[in-house]
Amino acid sequence: MLKPNRQIAILLMTAAMLSGCGGHSAEVPDELIPVTGTVKLDGEPKANITVIFNPGKNTTGTGGYGVTDKDGKYTLTHRSNQPGIEAGEYVVTFSMMGLPDGSPIPEGKDAADVGAVQLLPDKYTNPNREMNLTIATVKAPSVTLDYEIKSK
Repeated sequence: MLKPNRQIAILLMTAAMLSGCGGHSAEVPDELIPVTGTVKLDGEPKANITVIFNPGKNTTGTGGYGVTDKDGKYTLTHRSNQPGIEAGEYVVTFSMMGLPDGSPIPEGKDAADVGAVQLLPDKYTNPNREMNLTIATVKAPSVTLDYEIKSK
């Protein structure tokens, strides 16, 4: 099945772009705006959901990401590893990897090594603006953005 491998590849490429792979250290912008919030899956706070802010067409920022804790709370991190992101409009995507039966990836194991798959529907994972209707505007001094997503 190519679909899970394709989704893992997309997730890894997105993470690589956000982490600034290629040996260059990311510059810290003059102003990073704190972004926090909560993600609920099927009405309940959920841990280990990656929240990714992908810059919109007119946003000069590089975006950022955060991972929810057991209470569903996240804080965005810029690719320079500093908290916050640049002001602008972002397409927000979500990712939750797990085993094909829906159970979590065992602690200490790598997603690729255990055959992990994307557990969320494409409408949440695809950064294509035409498919993804989750748009966020980030502006000073800080932003709190809560999301409710569904597993089906």
